Amino acid sequence: MPTEDLAGRATGVLADWEGATGHVLRPERREAFLARQVVWDLAAADEAVRRAAARRLWGQAGALLLDDWLLECVCPGAVHLTSDWPLIEARDPDTVLVLRELVAAAVDELAEPRDRDVLGRRLGLHNQPAQTLETAAEGLGVSRERVRQLQTRAIRRLVRNTAPAPRRLRQVLGELSCIGREGPGAQPSAAERLLDLADVLLPSVTPRQAVPLLARLAGADKVRAENLAAEASTIRTLRNDEARREAVREGRIDRSTRRWAAVAAEVDWFGDRRPAPPRTELETLREEENLTRGRFGAWHCPKLDRAVSYESETELRVIQLLSFASQITYYQEQPLAISYEYEGRQRTYYPDLLAATADGSCVLIEVKPVYEMAMAINVAKYRATADFCRVRGWGLVATDGYRTRRLLEHQVVDPRLEDTLSLALAAGHELSWPQIRAAAGVLPMGSLDLAALILSREWQWRTSPFRLRASPPADRAGGPVGSGHGDPRGAPWGSLRRR
Repeated sequence: MPTEDLAGRATGVLADWEGATGHVLRPERREAFLARQVVWDLAAADEAVRRAAARRLWGQAGALLLDDWLLECVCPGAVHLTSDWPLIEARDPDTVLVLRELVAAAVDELAEPRDRDVLGRRLGLHNQPAQTLETAAEGLGVSRERVRQLQTRAIRRLVRNTAPAPRRLRQVLGELSCIGREGPGAQPSAAERLLDLADVLLPSVTPRQAVPLLARLAGADKVRAENLAAEASTIRTLRNDEARREAVREGRIDRSTRRWAAVAAEVDWFGDRRPAPPRTELETLREEENLTRGRFGAWHCPKLDRAVSYESETELRVIQLLSFASQITYYQEQPLAISYEYEGRQRTYYPDLLAATADGSCVLIEVKPVYEMAMAINVAKYRATADFCRVRGWGLVATDGYRTRRLLEHQVVDPRLEDTLSLALAAGHELSWPQIRAAAGVLPMGSLDLAALILSREWQWRTSPFRLRASPPADRAGGPVGSGHGDPRGAPWGSLRRR
């Protein structure tokens, strides 16, 4: 932006500050105000986003600090993000959404494009799964070792970056992990907290990679970060051992039986119910050359008498639910491949779990945190899987082990919020997270409200970073769930198993 234009916009920042706070600065203070670098950074922000951020901060705290204002423009909600650990334990969707966007914003504020690209690939940002060193090396056209070196350099720069988002991310992670104030016998320990934070913030990244990264951002040096990663690995093993011991406890079975009954009541059924394939015909299907399953861990299931691999702590929770629920006869992880279309390309989806029930039915289970079920790629997968189940008379449910997709489908949303966001989408090609918050203004908007609107209006949502757009007419013409691309009607079960 030309200097003279930026100078004019800096004066606009001053006008916005005075308009939001109701204060008018004296001439000498105006000069000092306009000389600050943060004001010039604010001048480069979108005007609507900047003004909405100013109104929110002033309304929430009766103060409008410039550094907080800039952070609110980059990642709405990050300024007042709480460090209340029970919210992380409960996987509070509003907290998780802002934390994940803060991670993406922190990476985007790195000065070097190469640093942003490497961390984006390795952390699974920009609507892509986390890449292994080998996959990232292939995409970047360099060696595996070079990717490791670039990643180390990028992390070091992220730890030292003084921009609003990296600085706030380090502060929040330091408070949540308790790395700087952990005492003897502190519960949960720093390693336990980092393990849970890795599952919340970087679900597609293996804990052995995510834990040391989060530890560095939280203030640990390289040696301590590696020690915490090793301790977290031990904690995961102990947690799995404890879960196995609980298998013999009647209380665990009773709780799981009740919980599955609640989940089963919200399964979508298609046609006459038909049984699952025989257990002997089921096997795990996955691309061996891009093996991601099993990198997170494996849990010995007493019901199946074998180790079951999982990709996240959320998936492990559902696997343990199926293992202890008396209604489940057997289950299989990633048992089949389903073709679906997304962004103009045919892709392959491997449903997380297939469960055979004691009443002779079959249910496919997609494991996702609730608000992620509204993401564009997950909606495409769900539609294709619904088509697949319709042919076979199977049930389908998307769940995190406690809540299901029905929660979003039945969520009551303020119609004013729906109208406001619809108008904002109609006026622009797509909206970022700051633009969404600016459009909502003072209207209350939780992450579940937003996800419910996305599902009902068939908008397209991508995350890390947040991008929302209205679906093109061709997509909306497909109708409700079930309009995706599954296998041909009547295709036999065996034709979908890889030879």
